[in-house]
Amino acid sequence: MPHAEFPLQGHPANEIRIERLPRKELGRLSELNFEIFREKRIINHKTHPFLVILAAFAGDIPVGFKIGYGRKEGEFYSAKGGVLPGFRRRKLADTMMKQMLEIAREARYEVFTYDTFPNMNPGMLIMGFSYGFRVTYAGYNARYNDYQITLSLKLKDLPASKLLK
Repeated sequence: MPHAEFPLQGHPANEIRIERLPRKELGRLSELNFEIFREKRIINHKTHPFLVILAAFAGDIPVGFKIGYGRKEGEFYSAKGGVLPGFRRRKLADTMMKQMLEIAREARYEVFTYDTFPNMNPGMLIMGFSYGFRVTYAGYNARYNDYQITLSLKLKDLPASKLLK
């Protein structure tokens, strides 16, 4: 499967780009995942029928990623994503979120959901609210010693300003 490339606005395509990777290349993100999250586990299960892997590259070096999948009837779940500290504040996470929202919508998912841990990464909570996501669950997660907030958005309610196209 050829890679789909999505150059970032304001950056030359050969400087930083986002690619959709095939499932077999998930392992390319192992070191990046460990660098960002300090854990070996990327996602719990790699066998989801509709798995989307987006990776941001500076040259040939992965600097960010976002992984999601169809979880249940009509729901797409963004499971994990992150960007190396030196590449943050370049709209990489925002661009990958937009791309994943479009992929989920084109695949006819009705709801897009993700979990975030606000003390570990408050930016994901703020970004979700800017897209119109609503809190659908909040509880304490002892594993991460943080609150776990689930955010959901009906894709029909996605503002046009939050699309790449």
